[in-house]
Amino acid sequence: MKKSTLTTILKLVLTAAALGWLYYQVDWDKTLPLLRRAHWGWIVLAFLIYNASQLSSTLRMGKHLQVVPIRESFSFLIQLYYRCMFFNLFLPGGIGGDGYKVWLLRKRHQSDYRLLLSALLLDRGSGLVAITFLLFILAGFSPWVLSEAPLPNVLLWGSALAVFLGGWLIYGLFFRKFIGVYLRTFLLSILLQSLQIVVLLLLLESIGVQTSRVEYALIFLGSSLASVLPLTVGGIGVREFVFLKAANYLPIESDQAVLASLLFFLINAFSSLAGTLVSLPDKPASETLD
Repeated sequence: MKKSTLTTILKLVLTAAALGWLYYQVDWDKTLPLLRRAHWGWIVLAFLIYNASQLSSTLRMGKHLQVVPIRESFSFLIQLYYRCMFFNLFLPGGIGGDGYKVWLLRKRHQSDYRLLLSALLLDRGSGLVAITFLLFILAGFSPWVLSEAPLPNVLLWGSALAVFLGGWLIYGLFFRKFIGVYLRTFLLSILLQSLQIVVLLLLLESIGVQTSRVEYALIFLGSSLASVLPLTVGGIGVREFVFLKAANYLPIESDQAVLASLLFFLINAFSSLAGTLVSLPDKPASETLD
């Protein structure tokens, strides 16, 4: 049996296990009434802002690709991004979104394979740096963090600065060709993650949660780090696991946290369906696109 097939089977098993665990851990008698009373206006707004955040992600990808050099129109890149979102969500295993990006872009531009892989690796890495940076920044505003681990803000924000400088150092030492786009891609990552935090807060507002917002944002960022691991299909179950476990220690309600996380996943899933409408040529237009 091929390695990619085994990987797919393992992901499906882990996804089923995560969903089964989630089903028995959640108090659905409390969760479902919250959903029935949800304010759908906030959910629609969250959907729109989530998709706005994907524009930032597309711009970031374009900045990294320009170094390869690959220059594509924003229209092409946004279609490619949604196509890959769909692949990442529904096609686990060897045929993932990143693999499709590499295949299509290399076929269109005959680019250096290692340089193209570096661009896509850094595109993900930039997001991880931004998430860690924001975790330290927000921790300085969390009453729970400051009571449980009373660290001075200067230490937390100094740690955030160290994360930023650490990312810059990695670019400079190992990906020197990309150092010129580090600051711009970092700022786009901060914008992306900030918008997604807004999405979470709007979803919480839709179910009537108006307290512990900083703590919810911290858990959300932590769950974003955990969901990067390719353990389940589309990361489903991973965020919910993090929220449920965090509810044992932080001042949040587990049923509210899990429902907001599930709504976030559904917004991601419905947004990804746009990728089914995309048909991308494997050859670029004859003239250069700026």
